[in-house]
Amino acid sequence: MSRSRKVEPETAIQAAMALFWKHGYHDLGTRQIEKETGITRFTLQTVYGGKMPLFLKALDRYLDTFEVHAAPTMSDGNLDAIAAWFETRSDPVMFPEVTCYGCLLLNSTVEFVGENEEVNLRADRFFDMVRGGFRGALDAVKETGGVSADFDVDAMVEVLLSAAIGLNIVIRASGRNAAGADMANAIAALVRGWARPADV
Repeated sequence: MSRSRKVEPETAIQAAMALFWKHGYHDLGTRQIEKETGITRFTLQTVYGGKMPLFLKALDRYLDTFEVHAAPTMSDGNLDAIAAWFETRSDPVMFPEVTCYGCLLLNSTVEFVGENEEVNLRADRFFDMVRGGFRGALDAVKETGGVSADFDVDAMVEVLLSAAIGLNIVIRASGRNAAGADMANAIAALVRGWARPADV
């Protein structure tokens, strides 16, 4: 007779998110999901609809959490706030150790290389969120005169997005948040360097 374990849905999704974050989708088997989340293979099929639906729920949980706690939403007209966002990302004290696997959404986007429409939709949400956050922050800085009048917000949004992606790749490759510190400090210095001189 098979074991029966009841795992609360919130706990199960959180555990699944951490597991997919660490291993990716394709390298993670149903036995490992059962062992590390408590979701039996029977429950995986009957409650969650299988591995892929569970994965998509985990991505949704990640995006919801990212939107509330980690998305760039600085709108105080201060370049230092944008710079600090990058510095914080590489701080192991500020970010839990699970984040040493980089960004779950970016990892998944690379893993599926655009071949899964459901993953693509979540990638679109993520990139819209990040671009929108950086755009709002830089628009506010420009409005307050913190950068020059000819500062190209759209171009710099793409620079910041690329920097954020690169930082997460460095962290993922090393498996340590702190490994991104040098890159994060360099990005922060770049951002602070955009400031309009006070006497202009």
